[in-house]
Amino acid sequence: MANESDKMAAGEAFPFETDNPSGVPGVTEIHGQVIAAIAGHVADQVEGVVSIGRSGLVRSMADAFGSDAASKAAGVDVEAGKKEAILDFDLTVLYGHNIPGVIQRVRETVATELIEQVGLTAKEINVVVSAIEFPDHSDSARVQ
Repeated sequence: MANESDKMAAGEAFPFETDNPSGVPGVTEIHGQVIAAIAGHVADQVEGVVSIGRSGLVRSMADAFGSDAASKAAGVDVEAGKKEAILDFDLTVLYGHNIPGVIQRVRETVATELIEQVGLTAKEINVVVSAIEFPDHSDSARVQ
C-alpha cells in the first residue's frame, strides 16, 4: 500500500483506479464491505469451511438483520488501498479436514477472486480458526 492515508477500513469506501477505455471521466469507489462480502462468500465456498465469523450473538444478528452480503462480510476485516488489500478472516472449520490445507485454499481462492472481481492484489490474508465443528452438527459438538 502506498501510505497510511491511502488505506481505508472495511466500513469506508476507497478510491479505485481502473483503465478507462470509454474515455468518460469519473471517480469509482468500492465500499470495504463489498470487498469483505466477496471475500467472505468465496471463503465460505471452500471445502472444510463451516462458517465465516464467530458463532453466537454477533453472527446471529448479522444473519437476522443484515443482508446476505452483510452476513458474508461478518468475520472479514478489510484494509484496502488503491491496488492492494489486507484481509483478516475468522473461520469455523469442519473436523476431519486438514486445517492448514483449508487455510491455504481460502488464501488462494480469495486472492484469485479479489483480482478478478475488483482488481485488488491480496497483500496479506490472515486467518484465525476460532472454532471447529464436528460432523453431527449438534450444538454440543461445537468447540470454541
